[in-house]
Amino acid sequence: MWFDFDPSFGVESLRDPLHFPRLASVHFLCPHCEARVAREAGEPARVCDHCEKATMVTAQPDGAIIDRCAACGHDELYFQKDFNRTTGIALVVLGSIFVPWTYGLSLLGVTILDYIVWRMVKDVIVCYDCQAVHRGYPANPRLQPFDLATHDRHVYGAAPPGAEEKH
Repeated sequence: MWFDFDPSFGVESLRDPLHFPRLASVHFLCPHCEARVAREAGEPARVCDHCEKATMVTAQPDGAIIDRCAACGHDELYFQKDFNRTTGIALVVLGSIFVPWTYGLSLLGVTILDYIVWRMVKDVIVCYDCQAVHRGYPANPRLQPFDLATHDRHVYGAAPPGAEEKH
């Protein structure tokens, strides 16, 4: 059961059954075959699991402050919640489907569920350039949430006119 004591798991897990220690890792696309690859902190560089070609990516040590992407070395990063977007949209659609029978209370329930999940889910650090995801690292106070203008500069080469203006 979740309340069994395991010294390697930590005392916090006894207080919070949904708290599982996360090993720091980086998830990125192989530059050769574009398959999703993961490296855990402390794991040496090795070949891609899919195409068997060398990738020199190593995850930074556990507890390191991420200021550069481990996969491409780029320094423009952002943070976001580590939650599957498809699941979030599916919950909203499901809540919307039940509106006629619940007089809108299903949307209120989805909103409350969304808030609870938002509070529980940890942040991940994402690279604007290669979209590598760094999980389990402490927050870097220098990083900002996703910025569409910065994203557009990386994807399209330039942001739309007026997008760079800070209001």
